Amino acid sequence: MNLETCLLTNFIRDNNIVSCCDFIPERLNKGVVIYEVVRVIGGVPLFYIEHVERFSNSVRSSGFDMSVSNKSISLRIKALIEINKLVDGNIKFQLSFNDDSEIFSAWVCPFFYPDTELYNNGISVVTFHALRNNPNVKAYNNILSNDVNSIIQNNDVYEVLLVNEDDCITEGSRSNVFFVINDIIVTPPVTEVLPGVTRLKVIEASENIGITCKEIETELSSISQFQGAFITGTSPKVLPVFRINNVHFNPNHVIIKQIIDEYDRIVEKDIQSFLWQ
Repeated sequence: MNLETCLLTNFIRDNNIVSCCDFIPERLNKGVVIYEVVRVIGGVPLFYIEHVERFSNSVRSSGFDMSVSNKSISLRIKALIEINKLVDGNIKFQLSFNDDSEIFSAWVCPFFYPDTELYNNGISVVTFHALRNNPNVKAYNNILSNDVNSIIQNNDVYEVLLVNEDDCITEGSRSNVFFVINDIIVTPPVTEVLPGVTRLKVIEASENIGITCKEIETELSSISQFQGAFITGTSPKVLPVFRINNVHFNPNHVIIKQIIDEYDRIVEKDIQSFLWQ
């Protein structure tokens, strides 16, 4: 089932501002769909340049040409924010490639931001053996999405971590994952996961405060050696994990708290310095 929803009043289709009453996701999601989700805080799209760069890389890595320029994307996203008077929320923008046709679209999409209790107590997640065809590309995978949504609902968990054929954890269905061991953090190699923008900023945050971050393969059977774990993503930002399957972690680990604080500082700096290009 397609649950795509257009919030507020208008969305963008190619170069046009269109009423959300005319939002028909089936027409926009035909063929190969490359997309991004950007969080808007105080009317500012967070880490906007990084999202557009990843979007361009995903399109090229999928074998398509970028017919829409970065400047054109910026003008359309800016118009979307202004016409909807959006202050806080998420925007999804995408290119769909079907035969010889191409459609750009962008809209204010539903979002869920974790509350204070989840940040304090951590989340529960489970694992699922699955692979993305091209993990470095942010593209729709309806089969995987439906499987994950079913697992989340049936197990009453926040997220699902994907496990590959070598029994190694790669990433979350909508997030990246980090582990804390002693005084360092580790995360799966970037070649095996979506290079998340929040993931990138967390690595930057760890460098800023002198915490070593290593990219290593992590076998599912070895996760009990870690003292802490957290996921990263556009909506959750840096969110501690309390439990993976039946293995428990300390959601209040001091290193996680330090990274959350530094990440929030990076967010504030990006918001304050943002200018439309």
